[in-house]
Amino acid sequence: MIKRILSVLLALGASLSASVSIGQVVGFDPVTQCKSVTPEACAAAQAMGRGINMGNMLEAPREGDWGIKLEPRFIDTAATVFKTVRIPVRWSNHAAAASNAKLDEVFAQRVDGVIDAFLAKGMYVIIDVHHYDQIYGDALVANEFAVDPAVVNTRLIMIWKQLAERYKDRSPKLMFELLNEPHGRMTGDVWNQMLVQLRWTVRQTNPTRILIAGGGYWSSQKGLAGLKLPTPDRNMIVTFHNYDPMNFTHQGVSYMPQYPAGVTCCTDAQKLEITAMLDTAKAWSVARGYPVYLGEFGSFKTADMASREAYTRFVRDEAEKRGIPWTYWEFGSSFGMFNPTTNQWIEPLRRALLD
Repeated sequence: MIKRILSVLLALGASLSASVSIGQVVGFDPVTQCKSVTPEACAAAQAMGRGINMGNMLEAPREGDWGIKLEPRFIDTAATVFKTVRIPVRWSNHAAAASNAKLDEVFAQRVDGVIDAFLAKGMYVIIDVHHYDQIYGDALVANEFAVDPAVVNTRLIMIWKQLAERYKDRSPKLMFELLNEPHGRMTGDVWNQMLVQLRWTVRQTNPTRILIAGGGYWSSQKGLAGLKLPTPDRNMIVTFHNYDPMNFTHQGVSYMPQYPAGVTCCTDAQKLEITAMLDTAKAWSVARGYPVYLGEFGSFKTADMASREAYTRFVRDEAEKRGIPWTYWEFGSSFGMFNPTTNQWIEPLRRALLD
C-alpha cells in the first residue's frame, strides 16, 4: 500500500517543495493514519502541506460586507507560497429560500471563477458551506435572510446536490468540506445523521472525490470524540480547528467580551493547551485510520505582534511534527497575514508560517 501511495503522489504531481516537505511528512504514518482510506486520499492528505483560508470574503452575507473582496491579486499572491487554499462560502445566503435551495447563478459563477483560478495554479482547493447560521440555531447577522425552519436541513442537502453536479468534472484536487464547524442544533447524532445524507447526495455524482468533515462542537476535540463517519467511504479526510488558548487568540474580538485584550503567548501552560488538541487529533487519526487536517488556527489582530508570531510558529511546528497539514485563518482580514492596503505580507506572520 505504501508503494501505491508514493506512486499516486507522483501521478498527481503533488510532491512538495523541499522547504515544505521536510516538516510536513515527518510525523505522518500512512500505515496507521490511512488504513481506512484509499491510497489517493492518503497521498492527497500528505501533499496538502501548508495552506491558507480566504476568509471573510465569500462567506460574508454579501461579498464585501466584511471589508474585503476576493481579488485576482490575492489569488496570485497566495498561490506563490501555499499548496492548499480553503474557500469559505456562505452558499445559504445565495440560494432560494425554498426547499430546493436553487443557487444564484451569478454568485455561483463568481465562485466557479475563484475555484478554477486556484486549480489552474496547481493548488489543492477546498470549498465548504460556511456560516449557514440558521442550521446551527445561531442568530442571523446583518444582510442574512431567514427561511422557513421546516426547510433548513433540506436546503443544505440540496445545496450540496447542486454543487456536486456543478463541480463533478473538476480536478480531483478540488475537495468538498460538507459543513464548517457543526455546532448548536447541528451536533452529536443530528450531525452524524446529516453527514450520512450529505455523503450519499454527493456520491451520486462524485463517487471518488475527497470529502472533508469535522465533528460537532465547532470541530473541536469534543466533536472528534463523537464523530461517526459514514461507512464505507474510503475517500474522506477529517478536519479539526484549534484556537487554543481562546483567551489569547480571540482577545479583543467585539462579540467575545469574555476575552479582553492584553494576553501574551506562549507560556508552557499555553503550549500544553495547544499540543493537547493536536495530540488528540493525531491519536484519533491513528485509532480510526483517517488522515486529519487542521482547517483553522490563527490569532486576532488585537494581540501583540510578537506573541502572534510566537503562537503561529508554535502551532505550525507542532502540527507539522505530527504530519498534520494545515490552512491558516486567514489571508487578509482581522486574523490575516497579508495587508491588502500595502499589498505586502505582514512579515512576522509570514515568516512564522513559511520560514
